[in-house]
Amino acid sequence: MHVLLLDVEGRVLEQFLTEGLTFGEADGWRRFAPVHRDLFDNFLLIATTPAVGEGTWAKFSIACTMYLSAVGGDLQRPPPLIPPEVASTVAEVLSQFRQKQPGEKFVEGLGRITEHQYQLAEQLFYGLGGDLRDGLWAAGLRVYSKMMSARISDGFVHPALGGHLWHDVPAGPPHLPDSGRDITILDTIESLSQRWRTSRTERPCIERTILEHAHTLGWTEDLGKPQARPGASYAAKPPTVDGQTGP
Repeated sequence: MHVLLLDVEGRVLEQFLTEGLTFGEADGWRRFAPVHRDLFDNFLLIATTPAVGEGTWAKFSIACTMYLSAVGGDLQRPPPLIPPEVASTVAEVLSQFRQKQPGEKFVEGLGRITEHQYQLAEQLFYGLGGDLRDGLWAAGLRVYSKMMSARISDGFVHPALGGHLWHDVPAGPPHLPDSGRDITILDTIESLSQRWRTSRTERPCIERTILEHAHTLGWTEDLGKPQARPGASYAAKPPTVDGQTGP
């Protein structure tokens, strides 16, 4: 199966190599996530692309079809380190998904997505991202932010690489204070990522700071109230946070 998220991570790593990252440093960035977790994260990456302005609404249907095909309909088993409540929300949405039926029309103005599929997208985005009265696009961006911060804090992507992907959603909705920390943190992560690129001596400190920010977000038992949680590891130990961190 084509795993888009790993492709994106690979392209960003190649970009860092052209900017001076050594092969030895790049090898030290390698992380190996469980296949099920990669598929789950990739599903959320593709499903949220229309909400953050990175693709058409047809992407939501594609994401559902790809994930259902990959897991063979087994939606009850949570992916590694994904809280049961999060997995259950996703399973409920996917269990209702259906392809366009004969005679069924696409939603006018949204492209190739039916009303049924669009309602499922709303259910997914608000169910995982919360409804803070700032619209569906902001909810979708919160879902993307939670997915990326969890991927960093769980040790499945290096903080410098993950931090770049975390904030790199320029087509997304505005980062308004009322939209919650999952969104407002993106400006902080962008600033840290820019400092990482320009100051080699600060890199270890910046990486620890990105990791600490990721630990305070990601998936939580209470989806509406992000809280600090310890990092965890499955197949690769995340970088250790020690000593003083940056601002």
